[in-house]
Amino acid sequence: MDPLRHPAERTGVLGGQPGPHPHPGDLSAQSGRLADRVPLAVTDRTATPQRRNVLLIVADQLRADALGCYGAPHARTPHLDALAARGTRFERHYSVTAPCGPARASLLTGVYQSVHRVVSNRTRADETRPNLATALAPAGIASHVVGYTDTVAEEASGDAETVPRGFNWHTRFDLNRTGLRSWLDQLASHGQLVPDDPMDVLLPAPGSRNLARYPAKLSDTAFVADRTIACMTGLQDQPWLILATFLRPHPPWVAPFPYDRLHDPADMAAPLRAASPAEEGRRHPFLRHWVGRDVPDTAPADLTAEAIAAHRATYFGLVSEVDHHVGRIFAALENLGRAHDTLVVVTADHGDTLGDHWSLGTGGFRDTAYRVPLIVAAPDRRAAAAAVTAPTESVDVAPTVLDWARAPALPWSSGHSLLPLLSDPAERTPWPRSEIVHEFDFRDPVDHIPERVMSLSPQECNLAVLRGPRFTYVHFPAQRPLLFDQLTDPGESRNLAELPQYGQVLADCALRLLDHRMRHVDQARTGLVATAAPAAGNGPAPSPPRRVT
Repeated sequence: MDPLRHPAERTGVLGGQPGPHPHPGDLSAQSGRLADRVPLAVTDRTATPQRRNVLLIVADQLRADALGCYGAPHARTPHLDALAARGTRFERHYSVTAPCGPARASLLTGVYQSVHRVVSNRTRADETRPNLATALAPAGIASHVVGYTDTVAEEASGDAETVPRGFNWHTRFDLNRTGLRSWLDQLASHGQLVPDDPMDVLLPAPGSRNLARYPAKLSDTAFVADRTIACMTGLQDQPWLILATFLRPHPPWVAPFPYDRLHDPADMAAPLRAASPAEEGRRHPFLRHWVGRDVPDTAPADLTAEAIAAHRATYFGLVSEVDHHVGRIFAALENLGRAHDTLVVVTADHGDTLGDHWSLGTGGFRDTAYRVPLIVAAPDRRAAAAAVTAPTESVDVAPTVLDWARAPALPWSSGHSLLPLLSDPAERTPWPRSEIVHEFDFRDPVDHIPERVMSLSPQECNLAVLRGPRFTYVHFPAQRPLLFDQLTDPGESRNLAELPQYGQVLADCALRLLDHRMRHVDQARTGLVATAAPAAGNGPAPSPPRRVT
């Protein structure tokens, strides 16, 4: 059973008509009616679009099972649920790495972390590597960012954030003192008190645990939606890609009214975990380090059953807020007359364990830290399947966008276009992937804590996960592996790797993971050009260049 699911019945959906500056209004009066009025992101016009726009919406730290269309019975996400009903929902979609910076690097370049080597939020990306924006440019499509991409301009400097080559930063908003400034300026212009330290704007209101200090119509989520709509409105005369990034439901877990109380902590499912952090840690040296970290994600006060229930309730409220403002963006797309020629893609950079296995946040190897939603609605694909169960990865998003936009493919991409999966099942070609691979680098270049605690070199501080049809295999370069049976142990609590009867399964998984790594090594300089040695004196000219592959 998914850890976020609860037997409680759904009590309705968040109301409020999408518009320029909506207020959620009386939830009890509007509950259950909005799903019939949500604006369509996929229209009945299925003719080939003359112009091709792309709306790529990325929520931060949104796990798949927090949406109604992914089975959360108490979620209030009518707009995303309606989009999934009219588009295609990918049931087994995973981010290939975490945290935010590495995950977004893979999303935008179509390659794994082991290739792009962005191993943390403070690792500078290779600016020469092709990405989604540079590939769209030859097709005449300009790429704009509202929010952030977690790309840093200087090593180890979180405030020195930029966007990848080829992207235009329409509006900067990100979680640091510099990145919050544009939103704070808007708050001040509406008469809101702005703290001296920009980060304090995200503290809870005095006397509250989770109520934000700002009203819903001026929240950071509303701000990103406002700026996304403004960006779309200003681009009526040219094709575009807009990457709209919502910070939520990423912490701090404070929400404006009514989202702070939209969900009852009593309705939240209990976390899936061992009896204690010590017992969790006894399962593997990495887990002992992971649950023993002195960081907010493992703070004992935040990991009590009561605290986790409260965190989850606020998390779901923030998800509902994102859904509400995504609905506004969809309405604007319709009102601008662009729904018939715009590909809509909604996903997340990574998930969140939300207290499962004695940890909050992302990273590690757990399923819920990497399984994220992916909803694709193409205006010219009305025969699309409602749900796809084939395993898909975040490296598939960029190839899909480029395929639909009829733009050149990214060279050496590890992903595959998902467009064939949007067609009628009877017309599909075989999908080339049967299992998921995701990676995580946990080195600490500043304090070297995991290196010291586990006696590892920085190069040994990483793991790779192979999720097959039945077994999940976790490989460490200098520690013993883990093996879980997804059919009998979906919570990944019983390690089978040391049982003799699973020796062949273990060897097969290790071999498949090695095969995968070898197929996806960095190919950027593979197409070398060889020429003959220059001729001496007045001898014959060198032979023409020859490409070596």
